[in-house]
Amino acid sequence: MLSRLLTVLTLASALVALGQVAPGENLILNGELEADQVEFPLFWTRNSVERVSYHASGGPGGRPYITLLGKEGEDNEITARQQGLKLVAGEKYKMSAWVKTKGFSSKHYGVTVHNSGWYLEDGLKSFPENSDWQFMEATFTMMKSTRDEYGIAVFGVNMRGELSFADVRLEAVTPAAQQGSWPSEAMLAQAAPRLVAWKPLLNKIPLNDPRLEMHFFGRFLKNTIADYDFVYAVNDGAAVKKPLAKTINTVDLAGLRAGDHTLAVSLVQRDSGAAVFTDKHVITLIQPPVIDTSGHRRLNNLVTELLRQPVAGANEQTFAFSNPRDGWVYVACQGGADLPGLQIVLNDGDVAVTAKTDRREAFRQLPAGSHRLTVKGAAGGQLIVRAVPVLFNYPPCVNNHLPENPPYDWDWQKKHVLLGVNTLNGGSIPVEHRPEVRERGLVWLSSVGSTNLKDAEDLAERLQKNPGLFAPHYDGVTCDEQFFVQPSLMLYTDGLRMYDNPNNRLIYTWIVGKPSLSGAHHAFMSASLNASRGRGMLIYEAYCRPRPTKEEAMTHLQSYVIDTVQKFNAFFPDAAAGTGIIFGNFNQIPILSLDHDPELDSKYYLDMQLHLIANDPACAGLGGTGYWGSYYADEEYNRWSFRLLRHYGVEGRTDMLSEQHGFTYRPGHLQNCDFKEGLQGWTVEAAAKGSVRTEKLAGFGKASQGRWGGTIGVGDTVCVLTRQNGPVNSVSQKASGLQVGRLYTLQFVVADYKDAVAKKIDPRRFGLNVALSEGAEVLPEKTYVHVDKRVKGRYKHNDGVARINLHHITFRARQPEVTITFQDTDAAPGEELAFNYVMLKPYYDVE
Repeated sequence: MLSRLLTVLTLASALVALGQVAPGENLILNGELEADQVEFPLFWTRNSVERVSYHASGGPGGRPYITLLGKEGEDNEITARQQGLKLVAGEKYKMSAWVKTKGFSSKHYGVTVHNSGWYLEDGLKSFPENSDWQFMEATFTMMKSTRDEYGIAVFGVNMRGELSFADVRLEAVTPAAQQGSWPSEAMLAQAAPRLVAWKPLLNKIPLNDPRLEMHFFGRFLKNTIADYDFVYAVNDGAAVKKPLAKTINTVDLAGLRAGDHTLAVSLVQRDSGAAVFTDKHVITLIQPPVIDTSGHRRLNNLVTELLRQPVAGANEQTFAFSNPRDGWVYVACQGGADLPGLQIVLNDGDVAVTAKTDRREAFRQLPAGSHRLTVKGAAGGQLIVRAVPVLFNYPPCVNNHLPENPPYDWDWQKKHVLLGVNTLNGGSIPVEHRPEVRERGLVWLSSVGSTNLKDAEDLAERLQKNPGLFAPHYDGVTCDEQFFVQPSLMLYTDGLRMYDNPNNRLIYTWIVGKPSLSGAHHAFMSASLNASRGRGMLIYEAYCRPRPTKEEAMTHLQSYVIDTVQKFNAFFPDAAAGTGIIFGNFNQIPILSLDHDPELDSKYYLDMQLHLIANDPACAGLGGTGYWGSYYADEEYNRWSFRLLRHYGVEGRTDMLSEQHGFTYRPGHLQNCDFKEGLQGWTVEAAAKGSVRTEKLAGFGKASQGRWGGTIGVGDTVCVLTRQNGPVNSVSQKASGLQVGRLYTLQFVVADYKDAVAKKIDPRRFGLNVALSEGAEVLPEKTYVHVDKRVKGRYKHNDGVARINLHHITFRARQPEVTITFQDTDAAPGEELAFNYVMLKPYYDVE
């Protein structure tokens, strides 16, 4: 299969010169500047890390942007560039971008396209000294260039101030420009002519509408679409030939019986008879079930209630319900007395719930159609059945790296996690508990690394060897991970298509970014969703970074989550139904944390994320949601995140759970908690002049504290106390707005300033402590100081850097105001201790 596929692609590249960009199509690769989980946007290069910075959001409409930063008195040339475009001299093009300036000046600058050797340029070349984001565009005639090769440059020579840009576009305007332009030679194979399985899914073709649509993608230069035929054959029968349509080419399957069949498709050049693309699929025709939706009640985007019936007596009773699609259902008996004789049997003998079942509820995967429940011993209870999505957790039964947290063992999973989870990924469930995974009807997926593929066969071999695809305790795998902005995505697409999956296990695909490339990205999504006979899933990594205000956070979520779902649906029919939005629930300083801003309550922010997908119309019918990173969540955040998952994904609620607990985006108890405004808001009693100051430690927040994916410089400003002989240094602030009787968490980070500057690893307990005034009752059992003693960190940038102490204090407020005082009492004379990340927020104490 692989050799045939590669031969086809090679033949296509050899026979077909690619061109013909569409009107309005962006010739700049990744002009949107997407760079999720990478340092800088792929396909772009910068000549200075210090002078060219990337920002994942905060641009116009929340877009990503790049900033060029000039320095006073420094001769410089600062650039962000892209090479390898093929354009047509003498034809019209339009360049556009969003631009923002601050104190900007330069003798030569612009957002431009240039010729080979950069002798000439054109584009956007006039910016004001200071401006907010403004959209600019210019239409011009392309200059001549050697071999028709061009590049993109955003630059400033001898510049001062800031030049920021976002959403850079270069469009071919005239027909000749559209015919002869191409973004990059490196993208040729990705845009080769192909037929993509479109709709319905390959193994879900209804007998009452026996048709399959194949979508054509690709570009011809020497020939036109009119010169090609779409050819298909079913079960090695006679070939059917039709003129190739520009988009949808339909396979007529009338007369075929229900079950599996083989389908061969090809693109054939009519005059020569040469096939420039061939492919083969196993297709399945099914008899769609009759689904009665008259009793269904949609609760939110994720949950539909299928049945809610009171059970009057203890005698055996039978209830019927219809599952609207292949997928998960939740079955429960709520209310009533102890019900010692309770038994709920699903269909033919599956005992889903008994009196001993946790919470008298269960998850089950069921095919679409009619089902029945036989109930005994449920007098006074209420029988509830809901269609729910994939509710995902990575990983089960793996402890947090800080031993001060409780073990996240199987008992923890049952009590705090499985109340909102039906799909487990990775982890290490002990052998003695694996039968219970089966009894509960849960799915457990292994993980297989799918990055850095050598070729398509490499992926197929990795899948074949992974125990998730043959071991009895697993149900499949997740492939970790793919990026839309990487050209190697096609290797994954081809390898996934190539793997036979003999046991029909689940294959879910981790994906980062948004689809944008015509043909290649459509093919990837089709392969991923058609995997496992149509049960494949795209699991999108939505690791949402915080923003200073709730309004900015919502703008970020609209761009990062909602826009992605909309793009998924635009690139493949009903893609949302096969997509899981997987959020990050990792907040553990100093290992890995999305909790970048100590003045925000990440519990509320995570609630915003789940609330959004449960309610926004773009997410209607979403296939799944859940979390990656629960072993990097502290015990409070771990419990809260799965209670949220139950709130939206099981109970089907549309209100925010935070409202029940009084959580807000910015609690406001303390100010300037990361010392970004110097010592403003703090009361300082210095033991000597200059013994208390603020400093910046480049990379400290990211490298030593594990603040992942944050804006540049987050967590790098610290308050430094230099211990004197005799009197101690004291820095304090009065926390206000506390609710008497409520529990709160105070957390802060301490490091040795000299170690941080020297990037020296010398783990120890540092002599900076905190004192709380009499208005706080500290709970010793929930209070600790963690000394980070790691030699190696999670990433390379966590290696060879100073280690920190994490102070974690839980207290009950006895007064509405509490003074918090930091002192270097236990430090040695001359020792310089740095601290920041002073966080104070309400504690989620519901078990």
